[in-house]
Amino acid sequence: MRTFSRRVSVYDQSLTRMITNLALPLSLFRPFSAGTHQKIIMARRLHARRTEGVDKNVWVEFTQLAADYKAVNLGQGFPDFSPPHFVQEAFCKAVSGGPQMHQYTRAFGHPPLVKSLAKFFSRIMKHEIDPFEDILVTVGAYQALFSAFQALIDQDDEVIIVEPFFDCYQPMVVMAGGKAVYVPLRPREGDAVLSSADWVLSAQELSSKITPHTKAIVINTPNNPLGKVYKTEELRMIADLCIKHDLLCFSDEVYEWLTYDGAKHVKIASLPGMWERTITVGSAGKTFSATGWKVGWAIGSGNIIKHMKVIHQNSVYHCATAAQEAVAQGFEREYELFGTPESYFQQLPAMLHQKKKKLASCLESVGLRPIVPEGGYFMITDVSSIKADLNDQNTTDESYDFRFVKWLIKEKGLATIPVSAFYGPEHSKEFDKYIRFCFVKEDSTLDAAEAILRKWSQKELHKDYGPPPPLGGPKVTNLYPEVNKLHASNNMSTSVAFKRPASTQPGEKVNWKKRKAELKEYKRRRKEAKVLKRLEKQKQQEAAEKEKKQESTPNTRGRAYTVSIALPGSVLDNAQSPELRTYLAGQIARACVVFSVDEVIVFDEQGEDVKSVEGEFTGVGKRGHGCLQLARILQYLECPQYLRKVFFPKHKDLQYAGLLNPLDSPHHMRTDEESEYREGVVVNRPTKERKGSFVDCGMRKEVQIDKQLQPGLRVTVRLTKKQNQGVVVAPHVPRTEGGLYWGYTVRLASCLSAVFTEGPYKEGYDLTIGTSERGSNVDQATLSSFKHLLVVFGGLQGLEASVDADHNLEVTDPSVLFDLYLNMCPGQGSRTIRTEEAILISMAGLRPKITAAFSDVSKTS
Repeated sequence: MRTFSRRVSVYDQSLTRMITNLALPLSLFRPFSAGTHQKIIMARRLHARRTEGVDKNVWVEFTQLAADYKAVNLGQGFPDFSPPHFVQEAFCKAVSGGPQMHQYTRAFGHPPLVKSLAKFFSRIMKHEIDPFEDILVTVGAYQALFSAFQALIDQDDEVIIVEPFFDCYQPMVVMAGGKAVYVPLRPREGDAVLSSADWVLSAQELSSKITPHTKAIVINTPNNPLGKVYKTEELRMIADLCIKHDLLCFSDEVYEWLTYDGAKHVKIASLPGMWERTITVGSAGKTFSATGWKVGWAIGSGNIIKHMKVIHQNSVYHCATAAQEAVAQGFEREYELFGTPESYFQQLPAMLHQKKKKLASCLESVGLRPIVPEGGYFMITDVSSIKADLNDQNTTDESYDFRFVKWLIKEKGLATIPVSAFYGPEHSKEFDKYIRFCFVKEDSTLDAAEAILRKWSQKELHKDYGPPPPLGGPKVTNLYPEVNKLHASNNMSTSVAFKRPASTQPGEKVNWKKRKAELKEYKRRRKEAKVLKRLEKQKQQEAAEKEKKQESTPNTRGRAYTVSIALPGSVLDNAQSPELRTYLAGQIARACVVFSVDEVIVFDEQGEDVKSVEGEFTGVGKRGHGCLQLARILQYLECPQYLRKVFFPKHKDLQYAGLLNPLDSPHHMRTDEESEYREGVVVNRPTKERKGSFVDCGMRKEVQIDKQLQPGLRVTVRLTKKQNQGVVVAPHVPRTEGGLYWGYTVRLASCLSAVFTEGPYKEGYDLTIGTSERGSNVDQATLSSFKHLLVVFGGLQGLEASVDADHNLEVTDPSVLFDLYLNMCPGQGSRTIRTEEAILISMAGLRPKITAAFSDVSKTS
């Protein structure tokens, strides 16, 4: 009530001032006439803070510059040719199709369009898509992305963006309150970089950027501006990380039909475990060469799309009806012709492939080395060696590629786009030697661009070296006047660039023998690069075959299956003091380790919003914060003692953890204890080039590993025979290969259903057991072999209370959720069994049944 009173008081004071002002003589006011133009500046801040730092836009700046100088525009990514006739006709038919085509249609997508999209992409994804739940039609792919970021990214969430990226991702993250984290694609080291396929994403670097605050990974395939088409194994690596760390994936796939030279587009949402966490963004503009129609869409699980619909209905609400109708007709046609030569999805990439070759040939003929794209609209090329007068005082503070592109527009009349605009501030300097060309243009536009480049090339050469050699001599077509090397294009005999040395004067005899020797050396290096690339590919294939063979080889030593348990965090609420809460959590941890539990899921049986169990653990010993405190204590106890200072700063939840009995798990090593494996943390210590990082494994000396990793990462290390050296392995390797129990992971779930749907395993849990006094007698149960076992325990009110509180579940009987619903202690003498007791009793009862199911480990592993 005090807040309300205070607001009334402020309102009364304002009203009093207003009345007083009105009572002043009119002569005190400055008169204004209709012709008076005075700039009135508000005393308070006019703009919203979320717009700060995102006001610059590369398209606004360079589109205007290209228009001002009437440049040939290979900058913006739009076709300067018309869409196919069948969609133009469909659009005209829609516009003349009666009043309904000029009025509002369904807010979240015109029914004919969402049905067509669902039918078309269900076949591709091999997943049945609900047209009204799983699809949102938007004003272009741009709004689909905006809705995704606004709906799913919260304050202080971190979003990993793979670079180079379409420049709207970063400002959209910022406006949603999140933080952009960048991981670049990089050219392979040691190889001749000829194609976008030579740019790769480091799994280690990507993994190192994931923190407890990470919410999503954003990818673009085929990539703009690079043209990279992600391979299945690359997407699988990203998918594995998303599943492991419970992340969303925003997949921008607007160029999905535009792939060349045998590259194949794969939807990451089609991979196991990714449908439920992926938003796939598409564009009719790129699909049917009609960017001005601004029809896009987002496809994903209805549980995700419903949040994006909230943003959509409270912003644009509705997209143009006639354009949606035309796109629907286009997809209906393509559904029938899909995979045939008549399909536009076959004809368009075939046409653009020729335009891509035309632009690449043009760039090569003037001495540039383009990165040939596997897909998309664009091609980038390195311009760092070109001589250009970039001394414009207005651009001195800008990056090299920005200055170069502005000079190219102003001085040569050719518009391109600087590639550093597609990078975050951390890496933009590394890639500011590239510029981007769009080849999705009429041949006349490409010819005009080629004429500009050739004219410039000849002019520069004549200025530096005099007139061209006489007829019959070699062509001089190189833009690198300061580098005395020869350039070979596709036709080596006609486009070799013989350069007249700078020390010679026009008419002076040139040492052509030396020039030929340089050409021979150039050919040798190029051939060597191709051989190295072929050997690298062969090496990768051999490694893949070896890994496949190892996977198929029976493992008689390790344990292939996993055991997970789930329990509600509310069990801590039964304890009456922080000391007792801590002790109870310790008993649960001990029970898990005694019976070799691999994963512990703490869920909120009240079905609270996910925010109650995500992000930083802020709960302290109060009721309602049991999930957070239990998870923290479980993680603390699982961590080896020598690593706890690194990963667990002082916290009130852990103030009594010193009272607890140690878990004494096999991975809790003593200093001088010998073991094949150890847990460690990467330390911040400089290493020599091409040498791995150092890891503190709780030994007397640090261990040097085989990889360079970010300091602060927890890693599992297999020690080699060499002293103080080791190899980083996956956390499951000690269990699956060494036969050791290696602790448990802790996962938080917002409700009971999230226990099942957000698991870390691609194929999910293949054997689930619910525990209840209403279940069947455990003594009569038999377990079949499994890969991943999940045992779920209820709280004080049993699993029934968790089912009732979970709005995602449409059942009332919890037994239908499980393969087995068991009474773990039939004929119990006490009315109640505490959760820590239930875990011990249940796992003791299940242990012989698990052993029986895997009696022949060598056959089942």
